[in-house]
This record gives sequence, C-alpha cells and structure tokens, in this order.
Amino acid sequence: MATRILRAAVWDVTMTIHKLSAGSGYQYLTRQVAALDSTEKGATPLADYYSAKGESPGRWVGSGVSGVDGLEVGDVVTAEQMKRLFGTGVHPLTGDPLGAPYRVYDNSGIDGFNAEVARRVKAGGVSTSATAGEGGSIAGRPPYDVLARVRAEVARERFVADHGREPKNARELSDALARYSRPRRSAVAGFDLTFSPMKSVSTVWAIAPPEIARVIQAAHDGAVSDALEFIEQHALFTREGRNGARQVETHGLVATAFTHRDSRAGDPDLHTHVAVANRVQTANGKWLSIYGTVLFEHTVAASETYNTALELRLVEALGVEFADRPGVSTGSTARDRKRPVREIVGVPAELCERWSERRKAITVRQRELTQQFKATHGRSPSAVEAVALAQQANLETRETKHEPRSEAEQRKAWRAQAVELLGSARAVDDILVSVRRPTVGSRPQVTSAWVRESAEQVIAEVESRRATWQIQHLRAEAQRHVRTAVVPADQVAEIAEWIVDDAVGRLSIYLTPELDPITEPPALRRSDGTSVYQHTGRDHYTSPRVLEAEQRIVEAAGRLNGLAWSADEVQLSVLAAILDGVPLNSGQQDMVTTLATSGARVQLALAPAGSGKTTAMQVLANVWTEGGSNAVGLAPYAAAAGALAEATGMRCDTLAKVVHDLRHDATSSLVTSIGPGTLVVIDEAGMADTLTLAAVIEYAVGRGATVRLVGDDRQLAAVGAGGVLRDIAATHGAVRLDELVRFADPAEAEASLAMRDGDRSALGYYLDNDRVHVGDIDGCVHEVLEAWQRERTGGRDCLMLAPTRELVRELNLQAQAARVPAGASAPLSDGCAAHLGDVVITRRNDRRLGVSATDWVKNGDRWKVEAVRANGSLSVRHLASRLHVDLPAGYVAAHVELGYASTVRTAQGITTDVLHGIVTGVEDRQLLYTMLTRGRVENHAHLVLGREETHALPGPADDRALTATEVLEGILARDGAAVSATSTRTAAATPEAQLHDAVTRYGDAVALAASKLLAAPDRAGAGPLPWLAGIPEVVADHPSWGPYVAVRSRRVSALAGEVSHRAVLPRWIKRYDDVLTADLRRELAVWRAATGVPDGGRSLVGPPPNDDAEAAYHRNLTNRINARYGEALRAWQDRIVAYVGHRDEQTGQLAKYLDGLQPKGVDAERFLELAVARKPLPVDHPTAALAYRVKDLAARRDRNAGLVDDFRRATPSTGPTLGL
Repeated sequence: MATRILRAAVWDVTMTIHKLSAGSGYQYLTRQVAALDSTEKGATPLADYYSAKGESPGRWVGSGVSGVDGLEVGDVVTAEQMKRLFGTGVHPLTGDPLGAPYRVYDNSGIDGFNAEVARRVKAGGVSTSATAGEGGSIAGRPPYDVLARVRAEVARERFVADHGREPKNARELSDALARYSRPRRSAVAGFDLTFSPMKSVSTVWAIAPPEIARVIQAAHDGAVSDALEFIEQHALFTREGRNGARQVETHGLVATAFTHRDSRAGDPDLHTHVAVANRVQTANGKWLSIYGTVLFEHTVAASETYNTALELRLVEALGVEFADRPGVSTGSTARDRKRPVREIVGVPAELCERWSERRKAITVRQRELTQQFKATHGRSPSAVEAVALAQQANLETRETKHEPRSEAEQRKAWRAQAVELLGSARAVDDILVSVRRPTVGSRPQVTSAWVRESAEQVIAEVESRRATWQIQHLRAEAQRHVRTAVVPADQVAEIAEWIVDDAVGRLSIYLTPELDPITEPPALRRSDGTSVYQHTGRDHYTSPRVLEAEQRIVEAAGRLNGLAWSADEVQLSVLAAILDGVPLNSGQQDMVTTLATSGARVQLALAPAGSGKTTAMQVLANVWTEGGSNAVGLAPYAAAAGALAEATGMRCDTLAKVVHDLRHDATSSLVTSIGPGTLVVIDEAGMADTLTLAAVIEYAVGRGATVRLVGDDRQLAAVGAGGVLRDIAATHGAVRLDELVRFADPAEAEASLAMRDGDRSALGYYLDNDRVHVGDIDGCVHEVLEAWQRERTGGRDCLMLAPTRELVRELNLQAQAARVPAGASAPLSDGCAAHLGDVVITRRNDRRLGVSATDWVKNGDRWKVEAVRANGSLSVRHLASRLHVDLPAGYVAAHVELGYASTVRTAQGITTDVLHGIVTGVEDRQLLYTMLTRGRVENHAHLVLGREETHALPGPADDRALTATEVLEGILARDGAAVSATSTRTAAATPEAQLHDAVTRYGDAVALAASKLLAAPDRAGAGPLPWLAGIPEVVADHPSWGPYVAVRSRRVSALAGEVSHRAVLPRWIKRYDDVLTADLRRELAVWRAATGVPDGGRSLVGPPPNDDAEAAYHRNLTNRINARYGEALRAWQDRIVAYVGHRDEQTGQLAKYLDGLQPKGVDAERFLELAVARKPLPVDHPTAALAYRVKDLAARRDRNAGLVDDFRRATPSTGPTLGL
C-alpha cells in the first residue's frame, strides 16, 4: 500500500529563504527555476525560454538597484547579468568589482575525488549526451546510477586506504562520500526568497478568466513588493569593522524576481523567486555583504507581511474574504503547531487537493527509485543523488513527453481538470461567483481603541509562546491582526507599526537596555542616532505579567516556614517502602529525605531521564500520608497526571484544571483538597508555563501547602513562557538525582547524561554501537517501521518516534498497512481511518468521556480499537489500564489519530525496551535527548539527510553535504531550553557579557581611528588586555578620538578586573579542577568572557582565533594549562594517541580516567587493550568511543562480571510503561 508523506511546507509557508553559493549557485535560477517542466532543462537560453513559454521575464527589483549604474528597477534580467552578479560578485553590466570578489573554489573535492570520479566515468565510455529520461540521464549528464556506482566505488577505496578497513555500514560509506566529494566552502552569493500564495489563491487564479487572473497576479506581485520593502526597512544591514563589530545601514536590495505559474508536478502554483544578491551599498558607497543573521531572523515577519498584503489587496480588488482553515497542524502541541492558514472562503477543498495528484505519483515513484538505489549501492542517496532521483521520478510519471506549455494551454488544461472533478463548467463558474459574494462577518474598523486592544492581544499571544520576545515577533503578530480589520492595503505597514509601538511602549519591559555608559562619536552612530555597536536582534522584551510571575515563584521558593518532617519519620517511611518491595537507591533516599525535612514551602528536584524520580515521589507522598496529611499530584498535561496517579496512588490532575476551578468553581473538590499541610507534587514541572505555575503555587502556598516541583530542565521545554526552574536552581539550589536506573547498559546511561549537557563526546557511544542510521525521508520511515516489526516479532517492545505529526502520520499509515486492515472503518482527525484492531491516540481531554470513577479520556492516551460502528464511533480499550470507553463519532473525527507512532513531546515520560526515532536535523538538543532516552535496552536515531524541494525541480543550495556526525553535532550545539525573562535580564547585565561588548567596541574603535588617522601600529603602548592592541600616539593625541578610546580602554580594564575577581566558569569545567590553579581560573574567566567563548562548548579556551596577537595568547594559555598535567597523564595520552591515531578533545579526559584506575588495583593498560580489540573504532569521536568501552569494562568488573565482552539482551517487557 503506497502512502504519501504530507509536507506542509508546500502550502503553509508563504515565504521561504535559502542561500545561493557563489560560482555556479546562480544556475539554480537560470537553469532549473527558469526551466520548470521543460524537457530540455538548461539547454534553452533564458530569454528564448521565456519567449517560448510565454512567461514574464525576470526583472530587476529592490531599492539598491539605483546604485548599480546602467540598471533600473523593472529592467529585464539576462543570463549574463546573473552570471556576473551571482557568479563572481561583479557589476552585472560592466563586470567591474562590487566590493571584494567572492571566494569561489573548484568542486574537485578532497584530493581530487570528484575529478577521479569523472575520469572513471569517462574511461568507462558512458555517453553524457543522452536525452532526458533515457537510462536515467538528465540534461546531458551521465546516468545517475552510473555516477552513484562510481562515486561509491572511489569513496570505498579511499576509506580503506585511510582507515585500513572496509566501511562497516551504510552510514560510514555515506559519511565518507560526503567528506570526499564536498567542495571547499564558497562564498554566499545571495539568497533565494520564494513567495507562494495560499492554496486557494492559486486555485482561483488557475480557473479564473484571464482578466481576473491578472488581478490576482497583480495582488501577488504587490504583496511581494510590500514584503521586500519591509525587509529593506527592518532587516537589511551590513557589517563593518573588526570581526563585523559595526552594523551599518544600506541603500536597499539588489535583486531579481522570477514569477512562475506551476510546480514541478505541473499543477497550478503561482510563485515568485526573488534572488537577492549578497551585495549591498553603504551610505559611503562601499559594497559589502548582507548581515545574513538579521535577514533570517525576520523571515517569519516578512512572510506575514506578504500574507497580509496579499489578503487585503485581494479583498480590495475582488471582494473576496478569507477565513482560517481549520485543522492545519504539523507539531504536537500549541507551541510547535503552525499558525492557521487563511484561505479564500468558498473554494472547495477537493479542488485544491486535486492538483496534488501528480505530486503524489512523483513521491511514490521517487520512493521506489530510492529503494532500488539502496539495494544496488548499499547506502542511501546523497543530497545530489536524491535530486537526480526526484528528476527521474518527475520524468517517468509524465503521461507524455511534452514541450513547455503557454499560459493559455495551461489554463485550458487546468479548467478541464476542474470541470472533470466538479462535474460541469457551471460548477466551476459558480465557484468564481461565490468567492466574490462571501457570507463571513464584517471586519472591524481601525480606531485608537482597536489599536490598543490589538496590542494587548499581540502581547497575550507572544507571552503564551515564550517568556521573552523581540521586535520581529511583535511585527509578525501585528500583521496577523491587521489582516482581520478594514485596512487599506497601502496603510498596512503604518498601522502594524502603531500596534507594535503600543505593545513595546505600554505593555513590554525592556530586558536588555544599553548598559554601556560611553557616548559614541558621530562617526560611530547611525542615521537615527543609535550606536553602530547596537545590533538588531540583541533587544529582548517581556511583559510585566511574566516577569512578576517569575519573581513570585522564586520568592516562594525562599520561604522556609513550611511543614518539615523529622529525619526519623522519613526514615521509617523509606524503610517501609523498601520492605514493600519498592527499589530505592541511595540517591532516591537522599532526595526523599531532603524534600521532606527541609521545611521549604517550594522546593525544586531536578532528575534526568531514567533516574527513577517517580519512585522517589511515591515514597515522598507516603511520608505525608503516613503522617496524617494528604498529598495531591499535578502535571502540565492530563496523560502525565494520570501516569503519576497510577505510579504513586495520589489524587492527580492537571495544572490547568486547578486554574480553571480557581476562576470558575472555587469550591471544587480539587481546589479544596489543597490546604494546610498538603503536599502538592508538580511533576514534569519543566513543561509547565510560568503563568500557570505561578497561579497554582501562589494558591497552594497561600493555603499553607507544601509544593515540590519535580522535572528536568534539560528535556522538552514549556508550551509557553518557561525557564523559571533554572532561576530557582540558581537562587535557592535544587535537589538532584544523578544515578540512572533505566538503562540496561551503564555506558549508555553515561552517554545520555553527556548528551543532556550538549557534550559531543556522547556521540562516540552511539556511533560505536551502531545506533545512528541515515537515509532520505522515505528511507528512514521504512527502516524505522522494519525495526519496529522486527523488535516486536522478537519479543521486545519498540516505540517509534518522530519530531512532527506529518512523519508520525506516515509511520502510522505504514504500520497500519502492515496489518492489512479490513472491514469497516471510521475517519480520524489526521486524515486516516481506524479499523478493528488498530492502535489509536486521543488528542483532547474530555472529562465527559469517563473511563472509571476517577479517570477520563485524556490527550495522549493510547487505545486499541475493539469495535467500529457504522456512525463512525469507536469502542476502544486503554493499552495500559485495559479499561473500555465508547468514543462518539464527532470526537473520533476531530480528536483521534492513529497511535502506532508518537511525536517526541507526547512520548516524554514513556519507557520502552527499544526506541527507533526519526531525526531531520533541525531539532534541538532537548528533543534529541528526550527521544534517545526512552529505551531501556537500545535507542536508535535515523537521520534524514537532504530535503525535498517544492517548486520546479530540486536545486542545489550552497550547503555542503553533511555527515551524520556533523548533523548530530549541530543538534547538540542547538540549545532549545526555555530561558526566563529574569535570566535574560541577568545574563545581559553580567560583567562577563559587558566585558565581551566592551572589548569588541574598544578593538574596533582603535582600529578605525588608527586607519582614519594613518597611525603606525608599532607606535602604540600596551592595551588593556594582553592580546589587545594599545592606542597609537597619534590617536591618543587626537582631540576627539583620543578621549573616546581612552575611556573605552579604562572600561575594558575595569570590567576585566571584575570578571577576574568573580572567576565564574561553566559547571562542566569542574572536571579540570585538578589542573586549574586559582590564577589560571581567573585568567581563563577573563579570556572566555572577553572573546565570547560560549558556555555550551566543551573547549576550555575556544577555537584558535584569526588575529595574530589573540592566537599567540591562545597558544600560550593552552600550553600553560597542558603543562599542569603530570608525566603519568602524558604517558597515558601517548598510549591513547597510539591506538586512536590522533589527539582530540577527549584524550586528556580518558588519560585521567585510566590514571585513576591504577590506585584501585585495576590493570588499566589491560582494560585499554581489551577496549581497542573489541572492534574497529568509529571514524568520528574515536577517543570518546574508546572511553565508553573502557568504562563499560570497569563497570562489568565492579559488578563481578569479569572481563567478558558481550552484550546481553534484557528480558522483554509487556509494553511501554513509566520509568519507575
């Protein structure tokens, strides 16, 4: 049964952005974007192609075009102009330089890898002139299967030569191919901004008469212009100075716009590619690169600007109306769910979906070609090879080979398809009439009261999603509000700014104000008077409600007048639990004792995944109940509350229910159960939003109750404003569980903790134990499903996870298909259907659907279908409790999905035997950690390498092919933890943050002044820090520059002294306490702060700098730290390097561990030899992998298991359970 992965990006994202590389990157636009469904891709000159197709030619756009002599906005683009500007960065007409030329490198790969591939292909006599579609050859290239075979052959040979062995799996071969074939990094030549209207707009445009279609396209073109104007006003900057210290204004974009009519599947798809050149002109005429970070940060706001402009232009021009399209969701919660898409009222959904049929066929055929590729070559296709497969699938699924169609031909075909679907031409015409006579409600008028109300709604929306926000978040939200009012299209930007100004000025608190007291001279100020050192994107805001809620929670955690049990009373409860068979290790016992005896009104307990916190909470509740008091459990979501109740016996409910009852039913049994002496356990507290948490804590403490917050601040964050747990821990400390009890392999337990901290060494374990797999989207889905079936057949329970509901849906469909469902079915909310025996998941709490006297149907509950009724209702049995309930047809259709697979957020708190999860590469550390800690015995990650394009044919981006390790390292470096408003304000005001800013300003100011005054660098004294340049005499004597840089130097010195005195270093540096003296710690603190070494990295001194003076200091500091290691450690390091082949960041840590084994009577040398002999080390992170092997042997010795090098399989479980 063939199924299709839904990819919401096709229609739900209305502006996307991708980088274009210098050199050949521009050909993506001239060869593929321009070619669309032409059967002669790239063979037709650009102008001739447009003439043949009847397309509008590309045009020059952007305010910056005025600075390019000879060009004007609206001029036609030629291929030669594109080649000059995007290929080499020169003037598109004259070829004169526009700033520094792009760095462009050849694509020969490592040691001529690609050249060797080409040589072998040519030597094999393979023709490169085959027509498209013959034997897989496309656009004059050799057949993709021949290229794939030769590339794999050369990659395998080089891998063997480098490592002395064959690649052990498909991942190693794919990684080798990525490494050997990647070109050296070329400069970014530009950015491809693609604007696509909502699906209903393209649908109406496709079937409308030419005169109406032209009105729709004009509205689209105008909306694109409005979005580009927004970018120029708010997101277009460049940087100058030392390390780009100064953010300066520009004259505007230099860009080309290509508007096209159909998708690569031939379906109607009005869209415009705007190729923005990575060249902007400053006020003084200098040509520099775009400040890309700011541009990317404003993508959503620019997209919403386009959406609003398009909607209001169409309302004005055609009288149509828009409404939210229900049921659009790609995430698992309100936070990661995409915004509702507004569509034209009156356009049938079935007509919109009609034009995805050929795309379905392409996807199915591409999947088949991918499976054939893997079977033939023993690996998944690379990103480039996946493009070739997509092209081949596109060609093979065409009904006939055809030449490019004119717009008239396309419209005739599209109308015929619409008539065929709807039954008559009259039905099609009726749509065009009905959409222009909508029956929706009237739009509100813009008044001062409406602006104030909209600003309040904007703040309410952003604070429901995050604790802090930036201006671009407010602008995006303001655009969403403006489109619902009566606003002329040409006044949208102005009115949106009214809302933003009110939201900032009246309703927000500025968390990161300018703390630098020094006034910049005119040369260092922008036209609006702000300092060039103040960069867009550094400003953060919050609301008074959020900040006050955080403060109330932290203040409550400092109160020590709560109920405190004696140590003897606690010990009796602990012993009773142990006698009853409850397993408690020393860490759990200590946690219970501390939480029960402290007398704190509010206390925090932090516990990583698999540490047995739920068991500890069960015993903690016993302390209260055995002492005559009551205990109540709360959780952010109903499924977690139900699981807590089952595990502890407490009465449990959701935080939201408490807040609801406090507002509407203050005498409810839940509210009144919290009183003097009550223990309130809030589980999964890290997932609770701050406003709700504050309301519950305030009520409980006010009633005389004791609150215990239990959770993990390193797992998935709150659905809303969060981060307050870290504030509590920083202010009052936290009780911590460190020993893990879930994992069968102690080495995996240790690796999970390293991953939790973002430590890349964790990857050594997963790579060494074959827990990382690669493929394209369809391949990963197929492999996860096969693993799930294999594990279940073998008697081990297996959980399938994916980061999005789209991928979960595909896993569910394929799992259902494997069962070969038959008989009656009921439609579900995810577009699937439930059959007898299927596993389903409920997605909404409904207390009216009772399961027992104390339980009801909850979001996240899993059920097995026991009966499907004709009216669409289901009779289901809960997988855990085995209780039955009947789900009404309306509930089933709106809130039930297939439940074989889960999103990661839904699975937090679940434990199984084996986990197989899909990772797309855009996840953060918290999601990866949560995913890879569900399984007791094994946890596997299936990485999706490459992406699917939506418009025309897939085109190459500037991104080089990444290895699996590089993708995972990027995820570990991406910290998605919620940060509170309090922490944001505190961090911005620390001496460390101010020192980094002060050093940046001082270094740039001295360099700029020296260049302006032609000062000799060698005529300067010592700088404020050892590696910073001093102030040249001519600068010091200058009447304006001299005093300015002198006061900047004094500020650096003062802040450095403060940082040195504090000597604050990240917690993970404690592992170097035996090496770092007090002086080294102070020096290291100053260096790290001044140069901006991130706390999340695992390098003491950061990467080597480019500046010569900084690099010299970096080497000196590194050498002095290394000199602190004794001779014994250096000897161990030499032994490790002899086995691994090179020194890396883990060498010193493994040497210390081995040296520490010797005093314990362990033959560390023998352990090292056995660990090396087990099997070949992985190519990436080999020292970390070796360390995990050594520690595994040590753990086996401690368990009196000897040195038997085997891997035991745990006893199969009955199914996923909570980790107790």
